[in-house]
Order: sequence, then C-alpha cells, then structure tokens
Amino acid sequence: MIEDHCSHPQRHVLKMEGEGTAAVACGSCAMFAILPKVARSFTCSNCMLIALLKDKVQQLEERVATLQRIRDLELFLEATEHTVSTKEETGDSPEKVASSPTQEPDIWRNVTQRSRRPRVRSDCLEIHNRFEVLSPSMEDEEQTPFEDLSLITVDQVYEDEQQRQSSGNVQATLERTAHRRTPTRPKRRRVVVIGDSLLRGTEAVICGPDKMSREVCCLPGAKIQDVTERLQGIIKPTDKYPFLLVHVGTNDTASNSLQKIKRDYEALGRKLKQLNAQIVISSVLPVERRGPGREGKIVEVNNWLRKWCKQERFGFLDHGMQFLEDGLLASDGLHLTTVGRNVFAKNLRNLIRRALN
Repeated sequence: MIEDHCSHPQRHVLKMEGEGTAAVACGSCAMFAILPKVARSFTCSNCMLIALLKDKVQQLEERVATLQRIRDLELFLEATEHTVSTKEETGDSPEKVASSPTQEPDIWRNVTQRSRRPRVRSDCLEIHNRFEVLSPSMEDEEQTPFEDLSLITVDQVYEDEQQRQSSGNVQATLERTAHRRTPTRPKRRRVVVIGDSLLRGTEAVICGPDKMSREVCCLPGAKIQDVTERLQGIIKPTDKYPFLLVHVGTNDTASNSLQKIKRDYEALGRKLKQLNAQIVISSVLPVERRGPGREGKIVEVNNWLRKWCKQERFGFLDHGMQFLEDGLLASDGLHLTTVGRNVFAKNLRNLIRRALN
C-alpha cells in the first residue's frame, strides 16, 4: 500500500497496489470511503443529506416569513377598513381630516390638589317596569316561529336568492372577517333531505354550502310508508332541532288510491311530530304520458297537502307546474333530466337557505 498525498489540503488518498481502489476522505467531515478510483472531489452521503436538509429548512423559513408578511398586510387592511368605516359613520371625510390642523403633542402639567365635590344623593329612588305582558297574538307567534314556511312557492324562493346575491361582496367580506376572529364556531343545525329516487344526483347542489351538517337520503322506489319507517334511524336523538325536508308521493300515485295516500301522509305526520324537528313537505312533481287519472290524482294530492300542512303546522314547498316545461322531464315522463334535476336541487337548496336564515 502506498500513501499518496494529493494537492488538496483536506483530502488524503491511500492507494492500494494492483486493485485500482483508494480510500478517499470526505471534504466536509473527513470520513474515509473506499472508491474504485480516485475522485477530485468527494462528499459522503451523510454530508449531502445534511446539506439537503439545510436547504429545506431555509425554504421553510422563507415561506414562514412570506406568510407572516401576508398576515401583517391583512391586519393592516382590516384596521384601515375599520378606520374608514368609523370616519364615514361619524361624518369625517378624508378631506376634513387632512385639512384639520395637526394636534400638538401632550405636555406634562402640574396638577394641584382640588377639593372634591360632594355627591348629591336622592332620597327617592323611582323604580318602574318598562316591559309589558305579551299579547295573545305574540304568544301565538312564539309558539309557531316557522309559520311563514306554511306555503312557499318556487317564485318566492328565487326572489330570496336574487336578493341575497345582490347584497354584494361587502357582507361576505365582513362575515369572513368575523369568522376569522371568532375562536370557536357554534354547532350548525343538521339538515336532512329524505325522499324517493328523484333526489338522486342532488347531493352536490344541496350539500355544497355545508357538507358537514347536510345530507341527502335517497330511497329509490320509496313510498310514503317506507319514509315513515326509515325516519327513526335517520334522525338521531342527539340532533338539536334539525331541519327535515321530505319529498315523497310520486310512487304512491301510481297504485294507491287518494284515500290511502292521505292516510299514509297522516301517519307520516304523526311520526314527524315525535322528532322535535322543523318539517317541510315538498309537493309531488307532475308527470307526463302516464294517463289522465294519475295526473289528476297528483293535482288532488297537492291541493290536499297544502291544506293539511297548514293544519299540522308543517312547511309546504309548492313546485307548481314548473317541471312540465320543455327539457325538465325525461322521456319516460316520470324522472328528471340533468337540467330538471339541477332545477329541482336548486329549489330545495334555496328553501333550506331561507329556512335556516
């Protein structure tokens, strides 16, 4: 073995005769490694891993600094917005503020001792009650807080949607700021939409605003009795006053009589009242090419449902004859097309938003 001192001051190479291998020292940690031939520069794997980790740490520090600057800018913008809104409420315009003379800094002054004024106590203290007893009409209103949902049409739902969209982005910005500043959010009310196969494909539109507290339970081929039997397993005892939207009845109109349908709805209503929930019943959608007897039966069922829901203090969503328009019903005259399903889902979603707000 021949020891060879290379020109590099930090590397020593030990050559082994006849084998073509050498022990080379790392330029960073001075650890030796056996290599097939002498390399001009050598860095061991541990040193390369350390260098890579240092680069990763440096990148993370730069990202943290960038996020901190963004956070500081957001706080500055919020403070500026609050200042501007406060000045607008008080009537101080930026021109008035700019034209007002600059205030001089506070100067320390000597304050001498002054006599305190004696407090004047009143011998007579007047006590009165500024509240009044609730009137019977107000008591009825408190007992039925959701009476405004007794009859909701599709046109009213869309009017509320347009008013909500016309409010602009200012309210949305304030809500985002309020949610960001609030440490804990209150538990949202659970929303359950249950019904027959017409609900298939409406999950994305209905549950999109709040996927954690909203769900759609689709029961293909279900009748009114099937929904009544499944309610106990869907609504949990821990749910605090949930919102329940029921859409069923289309399959019942195919084989059951009008009296049988009414009895099934009444049994469903008795079951719903045991759940301590806010209830809304959706009207039966119209059909085409299924015979005049079935079409007339659907109209009679919806007319009876409207009166029955008002009597039982349930909400009622009346779709009317909207789905008889071209392109909403499928070729079988019973199910919905993609466009019709989207319209149906938006009707239910807008009703849920109106009820929760």
